[in-house]
Amino acid sequence: MTDALLYQIALTFLPQVGAITARTLVSYCGGAEEVFRASRKELLRIPGVGPVIAESVTHAKEALKRAEAELYFIESHGIEVIFYTDNRYPARLKQHNDSPVLLYYKGSSVDVLNALRIVSIVGTRQPTEYGRAICEELIDGLRAYDAVVVSGLAFGIDVVAHRKAIAHGMPNVAVLGHGLSHIYPAEHRSVALRIAENGGLLTEFSHKEGPEREHFPMRNRIIAALCDALVIVETGAAGGSMITANLAAQYGREIFAVPGRLRDVKSAGCNRLIRTGIATLIESAADIAVALNWSEKDKVRAVQAQLFVDLSPAEQALVDVIRARPQIPVDELALATQCTSGQLAALLLGLEFKGIVRALPGKRYELVR
Repeated sequence: MTDALLYQIALTFLPQVGAITARTLVSYCGGAEEVFRASRKELLRIPGVGPVIAESVTHAKEALKRAEAELYFIESHGIEVIFYTDNRYPARLKQHNDSPVLLYYKGSSVDVLNALRIVSIVGTRQPTEYGRAICEELIDGLRAYDAVVVSGLAFGIDVVAHRKAIAHGMPNVAVLGHGLSHIYPAEHRSVALRIAENGGLLTEFSHKEGPEREHFPMRNRIIAALCDALVIVETGAAGGSMITANLAAQYGREIFAVPGRLRDVKSAGCNRLIRTGIATLIESAADIAVALNWSEKDKVRAVQAQLFVDLSPAEQALVDVIRARPQIPVDELALATQCTSGQLAALLLGLEFKGIVRALPGKRYELVR
C-alpha cells in the first residue's frame, strides 16, 4: 500500500501535470505506479500527452523524492491520503473534472466526507452582529437534520459556523488553502483541533505548501463541490464568497443567501445573488430541508442514490460488461464492447469522472459501487 501511495503522491508533483491529465495518464496506464513505469513512446500514444509531459513523467526523480518526504510526514502525523480512485474519496467532489486527484485528511473517520447531508457555509471575514446571529441560528436548525457543516476556517462567518457546530457536537469539516504542517490563521488552531475530534481538516496541498493567495480560490471549489447546499451569510459584491457561489452554481448545487439591508455593503453580494436568481433567499434551516426534500425522520436515503447520474447507451453497455466481469482487463473490455482504443479510453475516463468505475493495476477496471 505504501508503494502505491508513493506513486499516487508523486503524480501530483509532476510539472505540467494537472488533475485532468493525471486522470488521463492513470486511465490509460492502469494505475499511478504504471504511469511512472511507462516508456516515453507509450506515453506519447496517450491523447493530450505531448513531449513536455512525457519528459516530466520519465524524468520524475524530483517528484518521487518529494513524495517520499510527504509520505514520511503523513505517516508521522496520522494523516490519511485519499486518491480519486479510492472508495473514500468524496462522491460529490468526484463528479467534477477539476476536482483534486488526491486529498489529505486529518481527523476522525473520513466517512464524514460522504455523509448523507452536507451544507457549506461561507461569508464575510468581518460580519455584523446580525450576520453572526443568523449563522448561529442556521447551525442550530441544521442540527435536527444531522447535517455536516463545511467551511474554510477563515476569520468571520467561517469560524462562527465551525464554533457553533462544535458547540452542538456536530461533525464539521474545514477545507484549508495550505498543507497540514500548520494552521492558517494561527488564531484558529484551537478550533482546528476541535474540528479534528469530530470531523476533519481537508486539503489538496502537500504539507510544505503555505497559504498562498492563489490557493484559496482552489480551496473554494472544494467547499462548493463537497456540499448539497451552499449558504452565504453576508458578503460584499466581490470576494471569496462570491467566487464560491459562482462555482457552486456551475456544479449544480443549491445556493442560499441571507438577505440584508439595501445599500449595506456587507450584504451587497447576498442581495445580488438573490436578485439575479443565483441564490434562494433563506430564513431558516427549514428552507434548505424543503428545497432538498429532507425529512428529520427519513435518514435512510443513501448518498449514492442522490448522486445517480444518467448514462449514455455506450456508457451503460460498458458498465454492464464491467459489472458482469469485475476487474476485467482493458483489452477484453475493448473486445466485448467493440470499441476502438480511443473510444474506450474516452468512455472509461468519463465514467471515472462520474465516480462509477476505477482503474486498477494491470490496466483492469471495476465498478466503484
